[in-house]
Amino acid sequence: MLSFRRISQSFLACLTAGVLLSGPVAAQDLRAERDRLAAHIQANPDDDQATYRFVVIATELRDYEAGIGALERLLMFNPNLSRARKELGFLYARLGNWEIAGQHLRAARDSGTLDPAQRAQIDAQLPEVEKRAQPDRLSIRLQTGVRSQSNANYFPAANLFQIGGASQLSLGRPRSEVNTFQLVHASHEYDFGGRGDRLETHVSAYATEQFNLPQYSVALFTGSIGPRFVVPQGMVDGLSVRPYVSGAVTLLGSTNYLNAGSAGASVRMDLAPNFWIEPGAEWRTLSVNTGRALGFGVLPLATLSTIATGEAVTAYVGSAYPLMDRVRLDGRFAYTRANASNAVQSSDQFDAQAMARIEVDPPHPAFARRWSIAPYARFTHLRFDAPNPLVSPWAARRDAAWTYGVLLEAPVTPMLGFAGNLEFSRNDSNLPNYSTQNVSVSFGPTAKF
Repeated sequence: MLSFRRISQSFLACLTAGVLLSGPVAAQDLRAERDRLAAHIQANPDDDQATYRFVVIATELRDYEAGIGALERLLMFNPNLSRARKELGFLYARLGNWEIAGQHLRAARDSGTLDPAQRAQIDAQLPEVEKRAQPDRLSIRLQTGVRSQSNANYFPAANLFQIGGASQLSLGRPRSEVNTFQLVHASHEYDFGGRGDRLETHVSAYATEQFNLPQYSVALFTGSIGPRFVVPQGMVDGLSVRPYVSGAVTLLGSTNYLNAGSAGASVRMDLAPNFWIEPGAEWRTLSVNTGRALGFGVLPLATLSTIATGEAVTAYVGSAYPLMDRVRLDGRFAYTRANASNAVQSSDQFDAQAMARIEVDPPHPAFARRWSIAPYARFTHLRFDAPNPLVSPWAARRDAAWTYGVLLEAPVTPMLGFAGNLEFSRNDSNLPNYSTQNVSVSFGPTAKF
């Protein structure tokens, strides 16, 4: 009988492949229908139903300018079409023209001719549009919930350990566990100057409370701040530079386990609406308390920890690409060189992440915001410089970690909703001590301000 894990893995693979493979075929059919409707409304500019259908297709194909042109032409013939004004506001918002978007949405809402479902759509989007039009913007997202794991103590999958090169069978076992969690993320942007320069600040806090394994409870605090300078358009269009500094503090159990500080810079290229590429580089220093936090004590046992006090340099590139209006692809590639005082803890790491965010209509018109389903995958390859004699005098550690899962975002009101996550993780190592598997499920309410 197929296990739940294998069935879920196959479902995630089919879902992702279906999105990526069906996109070009669907887009070709939509373009043919768009061209047919374009010819029709050119000859019949007052046909509002055909225009609305054209706008839906143009939006799905991310041809927002064509949709705007069709709606503005329709409003020239009938300025009282509140639905057309509502759709026009949403299209201007997709282009980032927040002030004009807000004007159209407020006019449509105040007309009094929209049905309750259309008014609910405006009420769900207008606060965010008005916030984005301000020079001083603060956004906060909160989530709390419950998480279940199959291997909360990260026990080796084969119950094997290597000690000094000899394999030993352990009497221990993976421990399943349930914990509560809290997540807070705040972003602040302050515009200065008149060309788009701004100061960006991000702060996050994440905490878990394990029910039966309190030594694995975690608290993580991170923050970054830095200006983003827009390169004048006479030189290069859609280019900005962001230097920044950041820091992180991690508590494991009741012990301050990790402190980190970093400085970096990135260059962002906006190639189209919602399509950008951002390469960058970052240097950071780490201070790790392996003794008290993990029970390793002093050297040489402290060398069993995966991370150690030292420095690291990371080069990365991130990108987002809207395959269609309801499907967005996100990706990130990074290489990190970590240097510790001991070669057995110095390493090279390659990391690749990908996500397909799919927006779907909610199950009831009372839910005015779209829901999203996001399958994702991550691969990490970790290679250490030298063997650790405590584990194996002959083989330096090599890890290949795979993580894949799916996220669900389900807004219920403009501020409140629910989010869930199903995730599988597997770390394959040439040393059995570090080969692990874990399945986790989390779910809880969210709030957005």
